[in-house]
Amino acid sequence: MPFMIAVRFLPSGRIAGALACGVLHYPLRKYLIGAGLAESLWATYSVGLGYLGSAAAGNPFYAAAIGIGVSVLVAAAGAAVQWVVHRRALRARAARRAPGNPPRTDREEGGDQASSITAV
Repeated sequence: MPFMIAVRFLPSGRIAGALACGVLHYPLRKYLIGAGLAESLWATYSVGLGYLGSAAAGNPFYAAAIGIGVSVLVAAAGAAVQWVVHRRALRARAARRAPGNPPRTDREEGGDQASSITAV
């Protein structure tokens, strides 16, 4: 469900999210709940940002600048949270493989496949 919400804020995200859920055979009931929640959050965010931007600045150009600025800050905060979570996961993985611990085989770790996220 977090994917459904996050993808809605991307350009053409509604289409990409729906296609991804269809390809993955996501249950229809969960999809409808997630899509409804995502649409509600997106509409509230967009209308609220437009209203507050125009209330804070009488000039439409200033209002647009405020809206773009707030959107960039929200995106940067999301990216920062994602970066922190990724770094913690890498540190936890490194701690499990600390010197003195014998290296684990794929069978011992549950046969994990290679991650699509590369280390930074």
